[in-house]
Amino acid sequence: MQIHGTEVAFVIPALNEEQNLANTLTVIKQLFGSCEGVILADNGSTDQTVEVAKSFNITTTVHPGVSIAALRNHGVAMTQADIIVFIDSDIQLDPSWPKHFAHTVQQIKASPLTVAGSRCRAINKNNYVGRYWYNRLSQQQSTNYINSGHLVVSRELFDRIGGFDESLRTGEDYDFSQRALKAGGKIEPDAALIAWHDGYPDTIGGFMAREMWHGRDEFKSITSIFQSKVALVSVTLTLSLAVALVLSVQQSSLLPILWYSGCWALLILTLIIQKFGLSSLKVTTNSALLYYLYFLSRSFAWSFKARRPLARSRQEKPDE
Repeated sequence: MQIHGTEVAFVIPALNEEQNLANTLTVIKQLFGSCEGVILADNGSTDQTVEVAKSFNITTTVHPGVSIAALRNHGVAMTQADIIVFIDSDIQLDPSWPKHFAHTVQQIKASPLTVAGSRCRAINKNNYVGRYWYNRLSQQQSTNYINSGHLVVSRELFDRIGGFDESLRTGEDYDFSQRALKAGGKIEPDAALIAWHDGYPDTIGGFMAREMWHGRDEFKSITSIFQSKVALVSVTLTLSLAVALVLSVQQSSLLPILWYSGCWALLILTLIIQKFGLSSLKVTTNSALLYYLYFLSRSFAWSFKARRPLARSRQEKPDE
């Protein structure tokens, strides 16, 4: 589709997302008058996802079993657009999005090696994890990478770095951003470019499952663990907990557990203040607790076997 005089394509990967996809495409149609230029890259859905896509007359390509990185690459192969907008099937663009996208188009035209987009905001997430984690995250815009759930890039940059790394099951957006930087690109998030995410989990269990899923590729090898600060902190947290528990049993004393709790409480509080800044004691404490669970979950990411986190709006069975 032509947006502000530039050919733009939307690439949406999906697997069994009939309800979310319908919402996403409805919003796009409302904002632009049609879904021309939208491409669905389907992962072999067994529900009505493809049928929903066809009802909106969008281009569809089906590739069962491949990684989400490969899906995005297959989607890009279906278009010659100058600018590509990657959004997930549970992302809804804000009514203000087209207006602010004009600035993004001008920015990318002037500097084709720009990676643009923004961190998605949570839709109606006034639950515990929404209040103390996702809503706080949405107020941040990383200058290190942009999440592929809402990422905008020129075709020139995409081709220059060879698209997404199809060997990665998760973390493909971080890898994409880092390779873009090495190729001379720059990360330019824009908080005014608002997109709403309807797939954040509602429960602590869902939160932990999501982080286990996202951390899987950090545990592919010893090398990948040492290359990830999150993986190193996660492993250290869990191993030190195991040591504390063993020492407590051997010594018939709670002192090792108390030492563990005190040391990690101080460290996590420091990290959460560094991440989000100073806030009230209640907010900081609850965010710190979720940060602890974040690291704990990541340390077990190697054991997560589901194709997607159970926290998403549609439940998936684990791979067999």
